[in-house]
Amino acid sequence: MFTEEEKKLLSKYVTSTDANVFAVKGMEGMVGAAYARYSRAKGGFRETLLKEFIREGVVDSGHANELIERILIAYGDDSVGELEGAHISFENISWIAEKSVVDHRIGGAFIVQSTRYVLYDEKTVEGNWRYYRGPELLDAPFGKEYMETMDFCFETYASLVEPLKVYLEQQKPISVAEYDINGDGVKELLKDLTDERQIKDFTRTYNFDLRAKACDILRYLLPLSAFANVGVFGNGRFFQNLVSCMLTSDLPEDNALAKGAESALGQIIPMYVRRAKRSDYIAEVRLAMRELVKSLNIPKEQERSEPEYALVDTAGLVEKLVSNGKSVRESMAEARNVQTIAAMLYPYASSSLERLVEFVLELDVATRAKIQQTYVGNRVTRRDRPGRALEDGYPHTFDMLTDFGVYKDLQRHRMSTQQRQLFTVRHGFFIPEELVALGKRAEVEECVRRSKELFETIEKHNPELAQYAVLHGHLVRWTIGLNDRSAMHMFELRSTPQGHPHYRKAAQVMHKLLEKENGWRAGAMQFVDHNDYYWSRADSEAKQRVKEASLENKLEHESN
Repeated sequence: MFTEEEKKLLSKYVTSTDANVFAVKGMEGMVGAAYARYSRAKGGFRETLLKEFIREGVVDSGHANELIERILIAYGDDSVGELEGAHISFENISWIAEKSVVDHRIGGAFIVQSTRYVLYDEKTVEGNWRYYRGPELLDAPFGKEYMETMDFCFETYASLVEPLKVYLEQQKPISVAEYDINGDGVKELLKDLTDERQIKDFTRTYNFDLRAKACDILRYLLPLSAFANVGVFGNGRFFQNLVSCMLTSDLPEDNALAKGAESALGQIIPMYVRRAKRSDYIAEVRLAMRELVKSLNIPKEQERSEPEYALVDTAGLVEKLVSNGKSVRESMAEARNVQTIAAMLYPYASSSLERLVEFVLELDVATRAKIQQTYVGNRVTRRDRPGRALEDGYPHTFDMLTDFGVYKDLQRHRMSTQQRQLFTVRHGFFIPEELVALGKRAEVEECVRRSKELFETIEKHNPELAQYAVLHGHLVRWTIGLNDRSAMHMFELRSTPQGHPHYRKAAQVMHKLLEKENGWRAGAMQFVDHNDYYWSRADSEAKQRVKEASLENKLEHESN
């Protein structure tokens, strides 16, 4: 099919010059352009590469960029943006900004630094605790209070690391710890081991086990301003949307990260992020919805101290409307509209979805219409797309009040629609029982008190910026819509033994709520684990040691 000379040229860019299945290599930033020709060329990828892209033995990047521009600009073919990808890192960003990044699931994949495995007890080389220090915070009238409060929370966190380790060692001394360290299915005590490597692996597993538990407990004291690192792989369309949304954010940190991403991606896939820009449409709708919600005087709920979970009762709403004299068809249609309008209000309110549904039911037709019109806004082009409330209608919608740690763990699921309200201190705070048993309730409550005072101070200036004062232990109000398949995936995955106890609890409660509504659907989710595992990382860490030992043995065997 190809001459030997052509094969030699192609071999730089494809894994095979003969097979019908092959991978592309060495064309970062230009693959999309070459693939874009599939729909308009007679030959395959390799023929197109030779005829149109290779000049003097190498791929002509100039021609590739011209083709991308012609397709994206002249033809407006957005799908071409899904054929090219890039990796990018966002480092030393707040957990608020981290949420702005990972909120965008379609076309992207993420890896995030975990507060379950990383302790925040060390300062930077500059002598600062690891939290966001943007000028919008430090140069504000509350800048001094912000730094003092953040420093206090971090100092408290760091001061509790060693006492907590000692406490956990007392609860689980290494002499009574059991791990299946040799992979035979039977857990051993340290005293039962004679092999030097296994003794070393056992000790390492024990230390990891306790460290993970300490991280799980202490993370509740971390402010959302704490640093996070996020690695992202995405296609061109994903990055264009991500940059546009972050440019449209009301948070300066998001804006700065968007510009940084735009600059970095401009060196890898420049043609795919050129159209990324701030959306005046989204910004105007967001402002209008905030003002509208204020004018509606929606009742706020009282502070809680425990998580809450509710499954939206669509059937009950329909029954209520039918009992008021409407036909079943009319009741189903109105129930759908009421729930969608409630979902429109949700991100801008401070009430549960159930309360919002009740509130909307009492509104007159004109007010409901005004909410709908404001939410949709003034669309000038098809790219002016309203928010996620228009995705309402999942078989299962859960309205939850969870601590931030649970939210950030479960929020990562792709097959769902999620909405959240602003992070706040007003829903309550969860205090880990271990810190109470350690006699540290006063220290924790002082962190919570200072956090609340700072939040209220910043909120007077800017409600968005006030989120930096929130701690991981504060409760977050959010919803997630799931179909049966995505619910099965989430509940079975997040209830596994190695999961954090609180998000395991969330998965278990959601599964039980579904079981009450529809037994056979919940029954199909047969791998949801409803057991309790206090030392949640123990078995997982032991399995890791077994795998590491197996790999080391393999490498030793191959070297001999």
